[in-house]
Amino acid sequence: MTKNKSLRGLSVAALAATALFAAQPAAADVIEINNFWADAGYVTLDFTGTNWHDGSTVTGLHESGGAGGFLTYNQTTDPGQQSPFQSFCVDIFHSFGFAVASEDTLQPASIISAEAAADLGQLYTNHHNEIDSMGSSATNESAFQLAVWEIVNENSGAYNIGAGDFMASGTGSSLAQAWLNELSTPSASDYVANIWTVQSMLTTGHGYAQDVVVFAPVPEPQTYAMMLVGLGLLGFSARRKNQNLG
Repeated sequence: MTKNKSLRGLSVAALAATALFAAQPAAADVIEINNFWADAGYVTLDFTGTNWHDGSTVTGLHESGGAGGFLTYNQTTDPGQQSPFQSFCVDIFHSFGFAVASEDTLQPASIISAEAAADLGQLYTNHHNEIDSMGSSATNESAFQLAVWEIVNENSGAYNIGAGDFMASGTGSSLAQAWLNELSTPSASDYVANIWTVQSMLTTGHGYAQDVVVFAPVPEPQTYAMMLVGLGLLGFSARRKNQNLG
């Protein structure tokens, strides 16, 4: 499926960027990722291309392992772990292990492209009902994870799990491709994709670092309007300062 990038206008990019800016958590929040959310599949990944996170060139990456959403808690806002939520890996370039009884610090990650953010939001809008339950199947969980990886890591202009920069096989790969094919026709999204970096606080043991995506409802229109007005006022203030300095 080839993406028609000309369909992505400035307004989509601006709204996606604004939503990402607004949804970033506090840098000092403490996150725990200690298991898969539900059943997980088994997949094999291959990647040759540009690392979206740091711009480096990656050649011949080949990995196999579990694929599915992560059981995630924000220990800062939910110390009693009463409100678990699901996150998905967007980082195929770093090793990561579940932190069963430890805590990880949270920092905002580098922002992915506005197009990728919009497609992630649309993917979750279309299929969150298939993965929201802790009884979600391994096929659904793995398919969603594969689709996320394809969206974030593919630079060829086409979402095709069997070809391009990012390739994958295994549990849910056919379903992932079907879900990706739906993105050829952009539509309104009810959710935004927030990219976080979870960095292990441990010096030894589980984990290193991992970038994950967490989905949140799109802010109400009035919230967008207030944010855009605020950004406009900041820009006006900056221009006034520059004029005064002149």
